[in-house]
Amino acid sequence: QDLGRGAAAAAPPSPLATRVCLWEFSQNDARRDSGSKLVRQGLARRLDARAAFRGIVLAADAAQILSPADAPVIAAQGLAGVNCSWRGLDAVPFGTLGRPELRRRLPFLVAANEVNYGKPLYLNTAEALAAALRIAGLTRDAELLLAPFASGEAFFALNADAFDAYAAAVDSDGVAAAEARFLADCEAARAEARAARAVPAGGYLADGDLPPAESDDEADDEEAAAEPPPPPPPDVSGLVLS
Repeated sequence: QDLGRGAAAAAPPSPLATRVCLWEFSQNDARRDSGSKLVRQGLARRLDARAAFRGIVLAADAAQILSPADAPVIAAQGLAGVNCSWRGLDAVPFGTLGRPELRRRLPFLVAANEVNYGKPLYLNTAEALAAALRIAGLTRDAELLLAPFASGEAFFALNADAFDAYAAAVDSDGVAAAEARFLADCEAARAEARAARAVPAGGYLADGDLPPAESDDEADDEEAAAEPPPPPPPDVSGLVLS
């Protein structure tokens, strides 16, 4: 049974004002991945790998970051992404998809999907497309795109500050600067949290009976487990997971 073709034939008309498309590389279970669900819901349509596309293309290897300056192209020509697995990125011919000058990467964002919840940049296909629409100022379409997903509201909530900063920028340079500030603020907050958990030298417990050394080791382990890992470099975009 061709799930993709059957789903596309029965898909309802899209409620979006924006044309949203996907190149499908069939690396995931079509019954479960977010891109296929968008197609079944009528929120996106599939593109053939050889199909021309004149809109903005989300690509993991793009040099330029997406910004509100891309909104006119998205509104007029649409937005496209790639539906594939993170493990299959090397098999995706990003260089042949869309126009080179219209390929974009996403700035730093945190996933809310059930597979990669809380992981920086590991967005699934639906999250990536919705993020691009939100940054471009097409907020209603972004919300409609994630409406079929239980984690949709959480995605916008987790990234609320970042979205506000990116959407307020004028162009790619502005988004890149906002991304750098956001990452610096995150690192400062982590450093402050680490400092707050540390016991100052010479404090009121300095002369008291402290727990044995193995308890200190356990506390260190708990701290390491509770502290989120540092984000990967911003150019490793989370654009194309299932």
